[in-house]
Amino acid sequence: MKKTLIALAVVAAAGTTGAHAANVYSQDGTDLNIGGRAEFRGDFIGNSGKEIEGTMANKSRFRLNVGGSTQISDTLSGFGFYEGEQGVKSSGDNEANDSFKQRYMYAGLKGDFGSVSFGRQDTAAVQISQMSDVTTFTGAQKEFIDAGNEQINNTIAYSGNFDALSLKASYIAGDAKDTDGYGISAIYTLPMGLGFGLGYSGGDNGDGAGSSNAIIAGVNYTLDSLYLGATYTTGDDDDKANIEFDGVELAAVYGFGNGFAVKGAYQKTDYEAASVTTNNSDFFEITGDYSFNKSINAYVAYMLNNMDESSVGAKDAEDTLRLGLKYSF
Repeated sequence: MKKTLIALAVVAAAGTTGAHAANVYSQDGTDLNIGGRAEFRGDFIGNSGKEIEGTMANKSRFRLNVGGSTQISDTLSGFGFYEGEQGVKSSGDNEANDSFKQRYMYAGLKGDFGSVSFGRQDTAAVQISQMSDVTTFTGAQKEFIDAGNEQINNTIAYSGNFDALSLKASYIAGDAKDTDGYGISAIYTLPMGLGFGLGYSGGDNGDGAGSSNAIIAGVNYTLDSLYLGATYTTGDDDDKANIEFDGVELAAVYGFGNGFAVKGAYQKTDYEAASVTTNNSDFFEITGDYSFNKSINAYVAYMLNNMDESSVGAKDAEDTLRLGLKYSF
């Protein structure tokens, strides 16, 4: 488990995470922390494969999270966490965007057995997808089915860390008929910094529909300031309709130790139905990141889109250049 924490620290040092949340209350075994980020993100050339008609598509966001814990006994504590995100309207005037996204909201208990939590949270397989989700445009490996995705409502989750083994399990109690889901995953990290992950997720797609399932495998390696990660996902989006999918994601991060970091990634995802394969994503990414301090970093990311117009329909398969400035607190 120590090597897993080191791997996360390497990614954090490269500017992918912000400063730690501030402790605003601590008394009688109860703590309250507040954190978040204000992040400008401007896309040029293209946005999600579509050519930008004007100069820039504004993808900026603001996040605020509140987390707390309380000591119940020597071996048991309770905790809760909430995070919301506010976007902006991509326009050249003062038009407001009132859309608001609830990212996380859960509460749980933690002890020697691990932790159990209830609410809107990540499913078990997300810890595997995070092995390669370390750059600007990565992250599609978790998105194929709800049972393996992040920020899922009505989720009961278990998490346990046992030396070099990280074990997670989740169950989605759907509010509609035949919409329950489940998942289990594990990551084992060798002392040399090499980690292996495997996860399985499955669930029903609704009354009268088929079911979905996904197998995700990952490997990562940490050596000093270098981090390498790769994941592969395969499964059925709907076994009744015979819709299958495959995805691969490769990522690398290197921190130079002076605030500068370089990141690279490759992603390709496909769906197959009636023996016809549809390319959903196919790109290379290169990102340069500079952290002024632990709270603020700037970055420039270029996504080289390998898709053509015929494979993406209405999209124009344009590349994307993103400029970003993120303040974390």
